[in-house]
Amino acid sequence: MGVCTTSLCAVMGGDEIWETVCDHLGIGNGETTADGKVTLEAIECNAACDFAPVIMVNWEFFDNQTPQSAVKLVDDLRAGNPVQPTRGPNRVPTFKENEHLLAGFEDGLADEGDSAGVPTLLGKRIAAEKGWGIPSDPGWSAPEPKEGE
Repeated sequence: MGVCTTSLCAVMGGDEIWETVCDHLGIGNGETTADGKVTLEAIECNAACDFAPVIMVNWEFFDNQTPQSAVKLVDDLRAGNPVQPTRGPNRVPTFKENEHLLAGFEDGLADEGDSAGVPTLLGKRIAAEKGWGIPSDPGWSAPEPKEGE
């Protein structure tokens, strides 16, 4: 389980989540519970600031977490109860399944669940409402590279 503790997640509650989960499990960064079911890691940015604070379980997103939801999540994981990421696949793949995916084997989960939510798409929606787009002629050009560059 990775808890994002980078700036935005931290001020949105990531630091409190981290402290609560560490205290609840009795472990710290890089440590594993005695039953071997949870390894805890402080993550430096999950690149999901629009859903802060974020926790990842086997690299699947659990967005907009609170200390209470994080404790429930970790308790469910330890009890073997199914947990569902807030976006992405409809289940948390096992670590072994993730190893296969990283080795290049398809897992069939790429198109499951939502990949982007309202916060992620807000800028796109506002741009469409205002008729904003990429200018076809920005009014400048990149300098020509000098020989040897």
